[in-house]
Amino acid sequence: MSKGRSLAAGLIVGGVIGGIAGLLSAPTSGKKLRGQLKANCGTFEDTVKRLKSDGLALKEQVVKTAREGAEIIKDVGSELQTSIQEWREEIKPQQQDLKKEIADIEEKIKQLEKTLQN
Repeated sequence: MSKGRSLAAGLIVGGVIGGIAGLLSAPTSGKKLRGQLKANCGTFEDTVKRLKSDGLALKEQVVKTAREGAEIIKDVGSELQTSIQEWREEIKPQQQDLKKEIADIEEKIKQLEKTLQN
């Protein structure tokens, strides 16, 4: 059972119990009591309608926020991919230079080993 339904069920049960308690302990006449019950019933209906409309508005806001969040995540992901690609392009020259220097160092080490073996 959803939270909204259980809230409505609780309000209805509470209203019925409150109405019965009011009938049993009412010091007023039946006619006056019926008038008060009608007024209270109208107030209760207004409260339920207001809760329903507030719940629907909240639901719509949550859905809207979720959609906006998904769009923002897509945008951030796209921007992040673009930034990573740009960074990779920027470091390519340095990467190639480093590979060249490492190859030179390895060559010098091999020459040094040959020299030491002789």
